[in-house]
Amino acid sequence: MPKVLTEEQIESYRENGFLAPMEGIDPSEAAAMLEDLDAFEAANGISAGQLQIKGHLCFRRSYDFTFNERILDVVEDLIGPNILAFASRFWIKGAQDGSFVSWHQDSAYFGLDPHELVTVWLAITDSTPDMGCMKVIPGSHRGAAYEHEETFAEDNLLARGQVIRGIDDSNAMYLPLKQGQFSCHHERILHASDPNDTDTTRIGLALFFIPTHVKSTIGRRTACLVRGVDDYGYWDDDPVPQDRFDDDIIAHIRAAGERYVDPKYRQEAEAGA
Repeated sequence: MPKVLTEEQIESYRENGFLAPMEGIDPSEAAAMLEDLDAFEAANGISAGQLQIKGHLCFRRSYDFTFNERILDVVEDLIGPNILAFASRFWIKGAQDGSFVSWHQDSAYFGLDPHELVTVWLAITDSTPDMGCMKVIPGSHRGAAYEHEETFAEDNLLARGQVIRGIDDSNAMYLPLKQGQFSCHHERILHASDPNDTDTTRIGLALFFIPTHVKSTIGRRTACLVRGVDDYGYWDDDPVPQDRFDDDIIAHIRAAGERYVDPKYRQEAEAGA
């Protein structure tokens, strides 16, 4: 029996590969997160968006978002009761800065087996089509694993500037969100986002959740049990941020992102999966 989703919503996710919009955090919590991000950048001289794979561990507030009951109830209905927070990233598009995200599949780079990860894209600000909200190709998660070309283009927010060429995006759907809302998508769905053409910065936090039976295919890594029990022990524990933001964890975050960014680690499409 699902906790919060209807059977129709669950079937829609299985068929289309996404759900949106869902009610997540209170807008006041999102506003406080924006203050934390500003304080972090002022103190460290870098944006949290530059941390590729576990940005939520920088902040006690974003770490706590991974335990949000409204978010986890939806995730549980999609992947089951035993849940790990595997990774995250702050997606920050400055006003008219030209940055974008090309068509890609998360599964090509995450190194997970089986492919059961669900991404929660949490709107820290409003996210609209003219701000460069996420867009998806419904049902594409049920298709092939595509080959990704690694461009390392500076205006592409993906870690390697990875691009899937020749995508027919005529049926693409935008997933606009209000501040505090979230969407969910399957790690194999084709998704992208356009540049932010407004005068307002657009910020989202992608939280990546997996059931505990999912393994890492690129060596032993870390995650955090956020609901249920872990009877498998495939993952070591992430550190827990203790303060508003935790500078001591940055080294761990950077090390965790190395396999995601370093081109010596091949993506699954190259390997013929």
